[in-house]
Amino acid sequence: MSLLNKRRRRGFTLVELLVVIAIIGILVGLLMPAIQAAREAARRMSCSNNIRQVELAFQNHHSALKHFPGNVRPLATNTVRVRWATHLLPYIEQNSLYQKIDLTKNWSDVTPNGGTGGPLNYDLFGTRISLFECPSSPNGGQILDGAPDAPSPVWQQRVANGDYAGFYGVDPQLFTLGLVDKESVIPANGGISKTEKLTFASFTDGSSNTIRLVESAGRPHSYRNGKLVVTSKAGDPNRVNGGGWCRPASELNILRGSSGDGLTFPGPRSINVTNGEILGTYPHPYYGTDGTGQIYAFHAGGVTAVFVDGSTRFLSQSIDIRSLARLVTRNASEVSSDFE
Repeated sequence: MSLLNKRRRRGFTLVELLVVIAIIGILVGLLMPAIQAAREAARRMSCSNNIRQVELAFQNHHSALKHFPGNVRPLATNTVRVRWATHLLPYIEQNSLYQKIDLTKNWSDVTPNGGTGGPLNYDLFGTRISLFECPSSPNGGQILDGAPDAPSPVWQQRVANGDYAGFYGVDPQLFTLGLVDKESVIPANGGISKTEKLTFASFTDGSSNTIRLVESAGRPHSYRNGKLVVTSKAGDPNRVNGGGWCRPASELNILRGSSGDGLTFPGPRSINVTNGEILGTYPHPYYGTDGTGQIYAFHAGGVTAVFVDGSTRFLSQSIDIRSLARLVTRNASEVSSDFE
């Protein structure tokens, strides 16, 4: 009986233990892709909710002031520039931050607001706004952008990033290349304006057919086809111009597209090829003082966009740029086609 009890209490042999460990390792290896996919699905859902809430703030602004916020965007450097995101702060539960900002000064101003001892606009815009961030972006929470025209201090990573941006219009060069409709190539008829106070009546193509915001993540670092190719550094002009949620230059300017490798502009590819052209010199020879960003997200297969009617849709990165241009314009009377 004693011998039988000893046999029943016998533990695993080394071989059995190794087999169990190997089985557990295989199961973990099989489960990891599913876990990662589930996490990305959750992040994509959160991104969709964020961008929808931002559009809701646009509409609440319209209800209160009878127009949508736009961008104060003079062509000259060293001028006061205010982005729509700043005007939306009271509508996204950030009124306390909004009250501290001096709207008579540029976002990069380093003189005290309200006299000696007041906060600096430059420091206030270092505040992270989670609603402006996509959870899938690898740069979330970091302060990455700065003023390109500030001689002192030189460009530095100082203001908080945002991943959502809109268009002013469509590049006429795309029509010259035969890539978009003639009706689409108006540089100033997108969902965001720097010259007009847009209202719902401005969107004659229909609010459900006009993009307000899409993702342009990772700036001012440069990404191409899922790879980080340039890391922005203080004082270095080799970066994408834009990224800070407070900067009008973070808008996508005009739909331009690129080649498949993200090196030649304009071109037929418009989503997830590159997050922007390298600045190099400021003002840029083509974009001037505007941003150099492009549509880009860290979601597999496409990007999240919100339309003026408040609907969010996932735009496939294989979308034809002609169809995309029709969605960028607000009043060109093109015939929109299926794009999902």
